[in-house]
Amino acid sequence: MTTSTADSSPSSPIASAPAARATPAARATPPATPAVRHSWIDNLQGQLFGVVMIAFGMSMLHSLGLIIGQIAGVAFLVTYATGISFGMAFTLINLPFYLLAALRMGAAFTWRTLAAVTAVSVLTNVAGNYISYSHLDPAVGAVLAGLCVGIGLIGLFRHQASCGGMSILATYVQERTGFKAGWLLMGFDLALFATAALFLPMDRVFYSLVGAITMNLFVAWNHRYEWYIAR
Repeated sequence: MTTSTADSSPSSPIASAPAARATPAARATPPATPAVRHSWIDNLQGQLFGVVMIAFGMSMLHSLGLIIGQIAGVAFLVTYATGISFGMAFTLINLPFYLLAALRMGAAFTWRTLAAVTAVSVLTNVAGNYISYSHLDPAVGAVLAGLCVGIGLIGLFRHQASCGGMSILATYVQERTGFKAGWLLMGFDLALFATAALFLPMDRVFYSLVGAITMNLFVAWNHRYEWYIAR
């Protein structure tokens, strides 16, 4: 029949296509990427880096009278309103979030986060004894602080820790749903800055918002598991 003749002809594209797909090169698949795990020293140095960068960014913000997003922003508002130290406010506000971390993220994550929050609190409080900002433009300081805090958060996230508060919730949501941690933090920050506008001068709110947007965009664009193979 006409149909069978066309199918069996060497010049037929229908007949030649399966042969092309059957070549060894076409069947070859790339080797599987071996699993990579962080050692304890990998995690320690990553967490120390994250803590130092976050505290450095916080010290810049504090010197300018600005705030940042997330629970740290709430702690800054409490500090400016009551006069208590940032470290104390940051530590106390984070306490309820440790329960979520323990229930959802595990004991190891919780202990690492507790250590990170404590270290950031202490370092931010004592930073003024070692670093002085005789001149720091608010716009430049806000952007630099946002970048420092953003890279610090990524350092903690990649080494199975966080800086407490909303970052615990954001990390959990991203791992379970794929929804970007940075975008969730952005929503919280919008509500935070709307509240801050009731208590702070508008120029300080504006520069604080610049820093928070810088931080959140940096985290949203760079905290991606498909770009990072170690766990």
